[in-house]
Amino acid sequence: MDVFETMKVRQSIRKFRKDPVPREHILRMAEAASWAPTAGNSQNFRFIAVQERETIDRMRGIVDEIVSRITGTGIAGEGKATYQNLFAFAPAVICVVGSPYESATDKLLREKDPERYKTRRFQVNPGLQGISAGITQFILAACAMGYGTCWMTGPLIAKQELESALFVRNPEELLAIIAVGKPDAAPPKPPRRPASEITTFR
Repeated sequence: MDVFETMKVRQSIRKFRKDPVPREHILRMAEAASWAPTAGNSQNFRFIAVQERETIDRMRGIVDEIVSRITGTGIAGEGKATYQNLFAFAPAVICVVGSPYESATDKLLREKDPERYKTRRFQVNPGLQGISAGITQFILAACAMGYGTCWMTGPLIAKQELESALFVRNPEELLAIIAVGKPDAAPPKPPRRPASEITTFR
């Protein structure tokens, strides 16, 4: 699929068929992600591809329990898809794990201008931007291969518990989850703002 066509047709999918996602297809998506630009070519991310139903169900149970505890809604065990647990309805769950990145600029600011350093780490965060680029290329590759994806941060309401279950250890951290599978139903694609509206020339 042409890259511009892929970017145009890609959308978040929240209903999946049960067809398994072959391991070689996931590796192809991961390879596309590896080509993404990262600060200092740090390549500071990796993927945990979860396809075992037992593990996916355990992850969902962790998320549902935390959501129930926080909201008091008692959704755990009701079989409902929510913005936090819909990953569990996909045949493949890709957990995005990132490592911290500190550039020469960051090190200089940490020593010379702590306030500016703090702002840069929490608002600019070059390391996180590179990881986001990797996720973008992963989901575009998936779309080009006929798969639907949903880039999720809702499950990270249970971030610490999921990291423990997935054996993610500091300084690495779980930063996103991508649900992957063949689309069962695609919602209407929401409109996008025109390029002329989001671009200013000076």
